[in-house]
Amino acid sequence: MMEIYEIAHAAGLVLVFVGILTIIIAGIGLFRLPDLYLRASAVGTSAGLGVAAIVAGVLLMDFSWLNLIKAIVAIIAQLLTSAVGSMAIARSGYLNYSLPAEITHTDDLMKTRRDNFSK
Repeated sequence: MMEIYEIAHAAGLVLVFVGILTIIIAGIGLFRLPDLYLRASAVGTSAGLGVAAIVAGVLLMDFSWLNLIKAIVAIIAQLLTSAVGSMAIARSGYLNYSLPAEITHTDDLMKTRRDNFSK
């Protein structure tokens, strides 16, 4: 019968590989997605979820109460900063007239622009 340590170690390895796979897929999306906004979304998602999964996996592989506190702080900080960072990149691109891809049909922010920029 497997001990709890072996089960936690196996679950940790799975989480680490899921995090790595998430980051690899986002890296592919960085080259394949058509515009800045979709790329920023892919990178923000992978940075948040991928790194959080890796940190949680490492915590399961080497658990201690001190590591639990460190992991919680790291995951919360990573989720907050990746979301804010990707939104800042997208907003910067929008304010510098980076046009969205042709597949984007609506631009709700266009109505609020003061400089009346249009395609």
